Amino acid sequence: METVKRSSWQVMPLSTPLLKKKCKCKSNLYYSSDKFRLNSQKKSIDVWLIYKCIKCDNTCNITILSRTKPDLIDKELYHRFSMNDEGTAWKYAFDAETFRRNNLEPDYSNIEYEIISENISLHDISVMETDIIEFEIISLYNLDIKLTTIIRKCLDISSGQLEKMLSAGIISVQPSVPLKKSKVRNGIIVSIHKKKLKLYMEKNI
Repeated sequence: METVKRSSWQVMPLSTPLLKKKCKCKSNLYYSSDKFRLNSQKKSIDVWLIYKCIKCDNTCNITILSRTKPDLIDKELYHRFSMNDEGTAWKYAFDAETFRRNNLEPDYSNIEYEIISENISLHDISVMETDIIEFEIISLYNLDIKLTTIIRKCLDISSGQLEKMLSAGIISVQPSVPLKKSKVRNGIIVSIHKKKLKLYMEKNI
């Protein structure tokens, strides 16, 4: 039976997506202020996430809840709205469904991120006693980043090297997905097969 070592690549965004929207100052991008606006009217509550123009700070609100009965809102969630909880703001700033409901489009192109990992190199893997090392991708947000980009960065390899390793069965991904078109998603497993990697390195180094 093959032995397996497990590790992880945690992809952490350092900012939220911008919002594509024209402003009176002729800018067409807004950023999330990480603050909510709440409005109570009679027996209903509206909640918006406030965005600001990247140039003039003109505000724009995107709807989170509309004319919702107070008893239908989780008390803890309502508290987080009231306290401008950053984690909650980020949850909605990355939520594709929220943008869809508001007929708006996010811009992921300027998002910076970091990868938290054990920094295990290909050489480290080639000399391990284990047969396979699995890296679980942890990504709590939809970052719209190509899966191949994360694999290349974490293993410090070029696009050409990745292609060769995939063809040789050194690298595999579960669940099986069309790798070139796939984006980073929480729970994806990237597996490296040590024996095949060792043979590849002996031929290519």
